[in-house]
Amino acid sequence: MTFELLVATRYLRARRKQAVISLITLISVLGVMAGVAALVVAMAVSEGQRGDIRSRLLGVQAHVTVLPAGPTGIPNYLELAQEIEKVEGVVGAAPHAEQGMVISSPGLTGVLVKGIIPELEGKVSELPQRVVQGSLDNLKDNTIAIGVELATSLGLKLGDRVRISSPTSSAGPLGSQQNTIYFTIVAIYSIGLFEYDSRLVYVPLEKAAYLLGAGDVATNIEVKVRDMDRSEQVGDAIIDRIGGRYIYQDWKVTHKTIFQALNLERLGMTVAISLIVFVAALNIVATLTMMVLEKSRDIAILMAMGATLKQVRRIFMWQGVLIGVAGTFMGLTLGHVLSYLADKYRWIELSPDVYSISYLPFRADPADSVVIAIAAILISFLATLYPSAAAAKLQPVEALRYE
Repeated sequence: MTFELLVATRYLRARRKQAVISLITLISVLGVMAGVAALVVAMAVSEGQRGDIRSRLLGVQAHVTVLPAGPTGIPNYLELAQEIEKVEGVVGAAPHAEQGMVISSPGLTGVLVKGIIPELEGKVSELPQRVVQGSLDNLKDNTIAIGVELATSLGLKLGDRVRISSPTSSAGPLGSQQNTIYFTIVAIYSIGLFEYDSRLVYVPLEKAAYLLGAGDVATNIEVKVRDMDRSEQVGDAIIDRIGGRYIYQDWKVTHKTIFQALNLERLGMTVAISLIVFVAALNIVATLTMMVLEKSRDIAILMAMGATLKQVRRIFMWQGVLIGVAGTFMGLTLGHVLSYLADKYRWIELSPDVYSISYLPFRADPADSVVIAIAAILISFLATLYPSAAAAKLQPVEALRYE
């Protein structure tokens, strides 16, 4: 242990005649602890929400979407999907045909119709596991799967018939007619996100292609990758393999707006709660300033015995850092324990009808904790600069004159 650290730890020990300073030191430690614990819990809430939304989105939306570079569709979609599955890092690929259309029966509302091949859909999404009524295996011929929110709003149930009308028209014996198909509901799913459960419907791929009026083509091929954080690299590899007639979008682009909003909320929460750590740093300044005044005689003796200005400055820097380290360690421990218990025992319950989840998830990320710890200790160190400089300016003769 260095000389400066030894003296710093001795100064921080409680003595009866220094009870006020000891109390303020304890308050400083508790202040840092409270700020760090609050930040850990806040980040855990943010990460929990982010992870829950991401799992729901990517449960039905693929990591990478391959699109034709031009206005035409993808005619050889099955062969192209098989070719994409040969790319390293790809788990599965499935063709889709998508377009906004209108559903009616008895109400009228706009929906996004997604044509799928049911036996391939399980390769790229969790839709088969999200079905709460009926079965996706029955999705053939003129059948449809709808979201639970859409079923509720239109008063629909399994076996009901709905009409899907496309903005595309085809020539008929009576002239140009709007492409329309009557579908029977065979499955109701629940993703847990209102935007999807109220607007997205699934039909067989060939029926969606007919409604599009573009022939037997797919509008895109959705791809699931092994490591979603490497979706861009896998997307580039896919385009290199299948040629330049296609482009891709990964999940970071497709859901960019949602995750930007979550990041902004996270930033605001971090800034607001960081003020607690700032207040704790002010307590450290007050503690060390009072200690400089209290220990002026001791400082003078140390300097008279040969202690340098740098050594005196380091003594008080070490005191502030020790307060910060102690408070940070206690805060990290408390924050992780609270986050674990809150998530395990679901302390904050929510109404599924309103929030689509039954409780508020907490996910304490170790990477966030490392950043929080570094920031808290750095702030504690900065709080020592003024008191330590004041201690180094003491004149030994003046400090000892009236002793």
